[in-house]
Amino acid sequence: MKSLSLTKAAVLIALAASAQAALAADGTVNFVGKLIDTPCSVSPNSANLTVPLGSVSTTSMNGGVGKRSTPAKFTIDLLNCSPAAGATATVSFTGTADASGNRLRVGVGEASGFATGVSIEIADSAGTPINLGASSVAYPLVAGNNPLRFQASYYSTAATVTAGTGNAVAQFTVAYQ
Repeated sequence: MKSLSLTKAAVLIALAASAQAALAADGTVNFVGKLIDTPCSVSPNSANLTVPLGSVSTTSMNGGVGKRSTPAKFTIDLLNCSPAAGATATVSFTGTADASGNRLRVGVGEASGFATGVSIEIADSAGTPINLGASSVAYPLVAGNNPLRFQASYYSTAATVTAGTGNAVAQFTVAYQ
């Protein structure tokens, strides 16, 4: 009788052990990333910027093509740079272009309520316009952090500007030389 009880106990222990093994699940962990050979990193604070252009009176923009609002300054910060001597960086901006192909069209993705007769012009810190898809001036890089300064303003594309939202989206790419 004792041997029968020991046999039952051994079988129960074996079943319990196999039942726990049946509950285990196998899986996969994917690690993804990319190592790149660039002298700097774009600051996380610069990766998704919002540049407020403010509320601008249509009166100040009416009367002809080429009028600009007061520029709003913004900075793309490059961090932890370890450039070679003489290294530079340029920035190019892309987005949905206005009729000229050089500036950002406002109202993209908006069904109604957006301003007309106006686009957004991006310029370097000196105020020189940067056409969409073109490279900015070359910014010399130094060891450490490098702020790349720009400005944006509304630009009248018609003699009459109508009121409404003046939003647009641009992507930027930093190229190192």
